[in-house]
Amino acid sequence: MDLGKIVRGGPSQYLCSEDAICHLDELTVPFASVHIITGKKSFTAFQTVYQKEIKWPVHHYDGTSSHEDMDRLTREIGQADLIIAIGGGRVLDTAKGVNHRLRAQYICIPTVLGTCSAYTPLAIIYNQKHEHVGRDHFQETAYAVLVDLSLLIDSPKDYYIAGIGDTLAKWYEAEAIQKDESQQNDPFVSLGLSAALQTKKLLLQYSEEAVTSMERHQISPAFRIVSDVIVGISGTVGSFARDYGRASGAHAIHNAMSKIQGMSRYQHGIKVAYGLLVLLATLGQHAEVRKLLPFYRRIGLIDALEQFRLKNVNEAKQILAKECVETEIGFRFVFKTFDEAFILNALNKVEALANESSDATLTPQSRS
Repeated sequence: MDLGKIVRGGPSQYLCSEDAICHLDELTVPFASVHIITGKKSFTAFQTVYQKEIKWPVHHYDGTSSHEDMDRLTREIGQADLIIAIGGGRVLDTAKGVNHRLRAQYICIPTVLGTCSAYTPLAIIYNQKHEHVGRDHFQETAYAVLVDLSLLIDSPKDYYIAGIGDTLAKWYEAEAIQKDESQQNDPFVSLGLSAALQTKKLLLQYSEEAVTSMERHQISPAFRIVSDVIVGISGTVGSFARDYGRASGAHAIHNAMSKIQGMSRYQHGIKVAYGLLVLLATLGQHAEVRKLLPFYRRIGLIDALEQFRLKNVNEAKQILAKECVETEIGFRFVFKTFDEAFILNALNKVEALANESSDATLTPQSRS
């Protein structure tokens, strides 16, 4: 059974509030054997809000979201009825993989909002070198997701900005995927695409205010809206639209970037957001790139390859083009045929548009 083609809802219970973590104890009552999977920084952040004695065994992942680490943690835990996953996307994805192996249930508590991982029953898989390998779909959905705003308002801002970038790509990637008439008329595909369009509209409307709220450490309506969009609303896109709401060209660029030395230090969504500009360039939607560039700069997203502090930008372009043609499948959902020159042309076009936009914002005095 191909789980990527099956309509599935989200978690059994989803709570986004300023005290969501307060409900953790009551959620664990039905389970006899409970284990935590987390990262060191994530667990420290969690404890600042939970502020109780931890009564469950705590296991730390190795930072990779790899099959090897999932297998290691499965052996370490042995048996469990419930896994509590606390952390960012790679921690949560690791915990979902362990949970699947143990045939347990799981609760997700995101400590940063960089992706929709807390909501979705799949994991992005890397190897021990932090290179992208693929994705795993799981039959199990979350027993509960607790989005605690009092925890997240003090989380690193760069992860939140990355989450905005990752989520913004949802609509553009899904809309670009080729669909025949029956798929266009599928009510669940329509529902998923409607959710994707809503994510775009809400992010463009509220993201700047939400980022300002983080800088002031003040929970605002905009902060809550954007948090719900990053985790929940974006998670419904693939759940309902399935293969027609999945990642495509923007994530292909992200995945290809994992083959470039030093790229692992950048958050997932930062690379996806850059990939979105490349996807739009391949589609010839240069006006949309020009429209997004000021938004990128206002909230702090990267819009040019040279901003990744690469040793050799031209070499990086060659790697990206090669990987997108030979290894990554994302652009194949959008175009029937393409080659490395096609991807290179799009990469160069994004650089040109970014430079053009930068020049346009300079005053006459700053140009001289």
